[in-house]
Amino acid sequence: MKTAIGYLGIDVAKTFHVVCVKDVDKHSLIPSLKINDDEQGYEQLRHCLDTLKDKYRIHLFVTGLEATGPYHRKLVEVLRQWSDIALTVLNPLQTAHYLKSDLRRASTDKISAEGIAQYLVEKKPASTQFVSEACDTVKHIVRHLNGLSKQKTAAINRLHDQLVQIWPEFERTYRNLNTKQVLALLTVAQTPTQANALDFDAHKHLTIGGNQYTLRSDFITAVQELARSSQPRYVKLALEPIIKSLAEEILFLLSQIDQMTTILQGFFTDPDNNDKPLLSTINGVGDVSAALFTATIGDVNRFRSGSQVVAYFGVNPGVKTSGDTVHCKGYIQKRGNSIVRYYLFNCVLAMIRLKNHPIQRFYQHLVNRGKTKMVALTACMHKLVLIMYAMLKNNTPFSMNYAR
Repeated sequence: MKTAIGYLGIDVAKTFHVVCVKDVDKHSLIPSLKINDDEQGYEQLRHCLDTLKDKYRIHLFVTGLEATGPYHRKLVEVLRQWSDIALTVLNPLQTAHYLKSDLRRASTDKISAEGIAQYLVEKKPASTQFVSEACDTVKHIVRHLNGLSKQKTAAINRLHDQLVQIWPEFERTYRNLNTKQVLALLTVAQTPTQANALDFDAHKHLTIGGNQYTLRSDFITAVQELARSSQPRYVKLALEPIIKSLAEEILFLLSQIDQMTTILQGFFTDPDNNDKPLLSTINGVGDVSAALFTATIGDVNRFRSGSQVVAYFGVNPGVKTSGDTVHCKGYIQKRGNSIVRYYLFNCVLAMIRLKNHPIQRFYQHLVNRGKTKMVALTACMHKLVLIMYAMLKNNTPFSMNYAR
């Protein structure tokens, strides 16, 4: 049977991929093809497609594959270079539910590739509109930043646990162990005894991990007073190496966070006039958050409405009802990137503390109507996404008169 369009389903694996090609009537045009994830495998796929084009006069291959962490990225870049490919990167949930609806009990690479091809024939999903490489890089940097922040928080919590055992007065006085002054001191003095014996004049300027730290005179005086009046809780515990190691680890993580933040800020900043991302004009949105939101949205024209952006961020409400029974109402879908929602939530927390901010007024309005604070915060996240969409769509900076 002659056809003008081929439907190409690809099941992605770590070292190889399985390919299935069907026509509009769901007939397989070739037996399942297994290709390696290398240049030779891509040439094999290209040769197969060229053969099908000549045999069936196919001018376009509607291609679908599942997003599988890093494994699909190289194949996607290759397929995007081929002019006869209309590529769709599918959410694995879509194909998984589709195969379940077919009541299939077996699951193999071949069956998965066939299922993806059939899904393309029946559902005809739109081609994926890819974001730029800069936007993709920003999302990877922010994901790395988030990981560094979690490591730092875990190390600080462990440091609190160790300090409270041998120097509880210091731990109570300097609760914020995120301060470089405090951490630099703990690399040279971990107990009151060491602090009393330390020559602070010789250790006022410290070099730790290649970075220079200077201890302030007033800080040194306060620490000396603490050391003289301190009575350690467990004198016999030798926790000094652990405290020193944790302090050095946290300082290293702080330097890495600063380095990654500097790199991130340069992606959407014009070096000629120092212009920052448009979304950074929103009061309460920092440069890192603005870069992340800009990268997540990418080309704003790929969204037909603000509601689509809200759903893409995963802050749209979900409702499940059957007859008079309400199974679920009011919970957000959480289908988007959890890291993006984390930054979005923290931006909203900052905004509701700003007087006369549109988000703060909206939040107070909802609370006054009897909404719980968490429901109001979630609604504010929804509204903030709509404001960002309008700003990018109209290329206009933020105004405090929004929603007046």
